[in-house]
Amino acid sequence: MPQSLEHSLAACSARLLCRGERRLLLLTGTALACQQQATTLWQPGALWLGDGPVECAPQKSQHTMPWLGQEYPLVVVNGFSGVSPEILGAVGGTVRAGGLLVLLMPPAADWAAFPDPDYRRYVSQPEEMSRCYPHFLQRLLRLLQADPDVWHWDLSAERLQAPLPELPAVVWQRVADADGCLSAEQHAAMQAVAQCALAAKAYPLVIMADRGRGKSTALGLAARQLLAQGKRLVVTAPSQQSAQTLFRHAGQHASLSFYSPETLLEQNVDCDLLLVDEAAAIPAALLRQLQQKYQRVVYATTIHGYEGSGHGFELRMCRWLASHWPHWQQITLTTPLRWAISDPLEPLLANILLLDADAAAPLSTKSSATLRLQQISSAELLQDEALLRQLFGLLVLAHYQTSPTDLRLLLDCPDIEIWLWRDDIALYGVALLMREGPIDSELAEQIWAGRRRPRGQLLPQTLLAHCGYLAAANYRYRRVMRIAVHPACQQQGLGSQFIAALTQHYQGQADFLGCSFAATPEVLRFWRKQGWQAVRLGLSKDVATGCHAAVLLLALRPELQAQLDAWQQQFQQQLPVWLAHGLSELSTEIIVPLLQSAAVEPLTAQEQQDLLAFTEHHRSPDHCWPSVLRAMQVHSAELAQLPEMLAALLIQRFWQGKDWAWLAQQHQLAGQKAVVQQLRQAIKQLLLPLGGEEQ
Repeated sequence: MPQSLEHSLAACSARLLCRGERRLLLLTGTALACQQQATTLWQPGALWLGDGPVECAPQKSQHTMPWLGQEYPLVVVNGFSGVSPEILGAVGGTVRAGGLLVLLMPPAADWAAFPDPDYRRYVSQPEEMSRCYPHFLQRLLRLLQADPDVWHWDLSAERLQAPLPELPAVVWQRVADADGCLSAEQHAAMQAVAQCALAAKAYPLVIMADRGRGKSTALGLAARQLLAQGKRLVVTAPSQQSAQTLFRHAGQHASLSFYSPETLLEQNVDCDLLLVDEAAAIPAALLRQLQQKYQRVVYATTIHGYEGSGHGFELRMCRWLASHWPHWQQITLTTPLRWAISDPLEPLLANILLLDADAAAPLSTKSSATLRLQQISSAELLQDEALLRQLFGLLVLAHYQTSPTDLRLLLDCPDIEIWLWRDDIALYGVALLMREGPIDSELAEQIWAGRRRPRGQLLPQTLLAHCGYLAAANYRYRRVMRIAVHPACQQQGLGSQFIAALTQHYQGQADFLGCSFAATPEVLRFWRKQGWQAVRLGLSKDVATGCHAAVLLLALRPELQAQLDAWQQQFQQQLPVWLAHGLSELSTEIIVPLLQSAAVEPLTAQEQQDLLAFTEHHRSPDHCWPSVLRAMQVHSAELAQLPEMLAALLIQRFWQGKDWAWLAQQHQLAGQKAVVQQLRQAIKQLLLPLGGEEQ
């Protein structure tokens, strides 16, 4: 690199610091040449991600991201080690004002053929990486070349693609006020946190902002003041590292402690205020439980970014808060504090990763007669930026875990099928389906035996590894990975119509439609309403959602219905065993939608006599336990139709083994006698279809 350019970059960096701005520098050439040139820019305190020289202490581009929450004057991302959208977005927030984000890449002409190591995440086997599309990189190059604030040094041509601009000197500085706040917005947020802690009546407070707006600092400064007043504060976050900015500004104090969300729910932690940092990265189900338990809670969350979808937080949490806590408050911080408003790096990365993609609401609702199913390829999406933004914005709105990685999956995965539910004007829904199976017999036996677990192939692998169904490897599946209807058009049957249209399309093209999702009562009821059958429920909770995963299937060929029925019956027969052990705390709201008619032997005469002795006489329910279990198995479909409390009592006592005191307290009954009386009524109603109370 010419010495004059190094001097020019140094001068520009000094001017950038004065202006409070940052830049992306694209270095293109061979991998070795790019690394050598990047080392000439190296400075103390910089960060290098991916392969690099030992003297730069390179860190692997792992998704644990131990460098989050730090600030660096220079960040080098070696794209030859893989271009991860999630890491690219995350690392952008660590570049301090005046700093450079340096991206090392092959020459621009080679990007379409570049064997990006990141492709490994989008295929089942390493040898399939060549099947991936280069659309994400092609779009990335297009956006970088179109941005006048991106600096591009082409090492193969030994020239700067565009001369470094003359940056007018604009003095940017942030001066802290007496409380340590750098803006009026931040000061207002700090005061709002203090008011939440001191108010006579408990209420939740939500603070939303993009990165670099000082929300965590505001929490820390407010905590410092409250601790000085003798308040006891508890902090929770996805990890303790996520809350280090808060703790740094709050200072060490005996009355300030960190607990994981799960621990706070398991234990009764005494505090005057609960602070939740990066709330969007914590499952909404856990947040709701925390709110109900601690009541006086402050949530700070990022609107756009890898930490979780702020839009998803608004849909799942803010709407719930508004309906359950009418006095809740919300503050949004808009002014960046770690860099100037004129900084071009933040909007560049937001554009590349569609962090700011919003789905415009359709002007009016439509009936299924006016909407049509349209399949679109990722190549077509690459050429239609407006549609890509609309589609991805809809996914972000509808799905809690949508991240920048999903954008690359959408554009590059060779096994994804993209469907739109639309009219000529607006987009009402989108569905992403993954092609899975069949799996060759040798690999299938290794998966079944627990020796192999290749990436992807979720449906056949689950049926093989968890359920033990070797036959599952032989079938072709389409897994509904994502399906979304615009929130403005929900609760009008459009989702069911969308599913019906997809089902009709895939008749004869695949063997099963399937899905795997976080099992909530609402979602389970939706899929069961479509006629899909449950074949598995995860035994442990998913870390990201806080829920058990459910797998449901729909047979697309009549001759396969018997196979699906057999899998579903096996699952239903095993469910009571799991409920007695690993799933003993599972909510009955989850269990009931899973139940279907059972193909089992009818009750024997002795079992009927046992049940009669319990319901009409004074036989102890514990002495009739085996017969009650059989009745629940034989009449599982009727069990699902019982009044909510009666179904819950049967399941909780006889499947989950809850004691009498727990049942009485849970259902607000006077005691064991009252619980037994309700159980008698439940058994009577369960048996009613086969002979009424005389049965």
